[in-house]
Amino acid sequence: MQKLKILILEDTLEEASLLEGFLLDRYEIIGIAKNFNEAVAFYHLYKPDLAILDIFINEEREGIRFAEYINTKEPIPLLFLTNAKDTLSFSSAKKTNPFSYMLKPVDLYGIHFNIELALEKFVNGVGQLSTKDSSVIRMNKELFIKKKDSLFKISKDDVFYVEADDKYCHIFTDENKFLVQKSLSSFAEEFSELFIRTHRKYLINRTQISRIDVADYNIILQNEVSIPLSHRHKKEVLALFNILK
Repeated sequence: MQKLKILILEDTLEEASLLEGFLLDRYEIIGIAKNFNEAVAFYHLYKPDLAILDIFINEEREGIRFAEYINTKEPIPLLFLTNAKDTLSFSSAKKTNPFSYMLKPVDLYGIHFNIELALEKFVNGVGQLSTKDSSVIRMNKELFIKKKDSLFKISKDDVFYVEADDKYCHIFTDENKFLVQKSLSSFAEEFSELFIRTHRKYLINRTQISRIDVADYNIILQNEVSIPLSHRHKKEVLALFNILK
């Protein structure tokens, strides 16, 4: 499990330190770049989940240049911070499809809210994080889970199974357990390529199946956890495997 990784592009030491102080307890700051080339190096080396960019670096629109560069590679949510209030800068920034635009000076609550909003907009899930205490969104191959005030990232491949609990679900990895406000049906729909339903209360990761006890209607996962296999879902689950007779 990892915290959300953030790249900062900011050439003013005082403002960079202020940002880092706001973010460090909830997120992982993978680097504070002072120019375009440093930002590119951090981007490729650490693969951030989100970037916070000052538009003007050394009086040039380096933040916009870096955003344009990212969008030709593997796009991530972008959040612009700037002192610039002119229409031209705003119009130029808009062309890079940022997910938030904030005027300095930033404040603690504003920056955290805009980070969540940027993630939500990136995956077309506005309201999924910012309005709930225990929530989850999917971005590419990762799940971003909000736990209290922090966002954690886990690979969907690391999830062993999901268990329904009324309007909530428990997500189980090898080392952690998360309670999120999401229905099991929603999980089944969003992750149909990886998870399969074995019971009205359970989804399991196909790649984590160790063996199937057909006689007792149980599935044993790689971590030796036993998950019930209902008669209703038995045929679908067994169809995943070539059974030698």
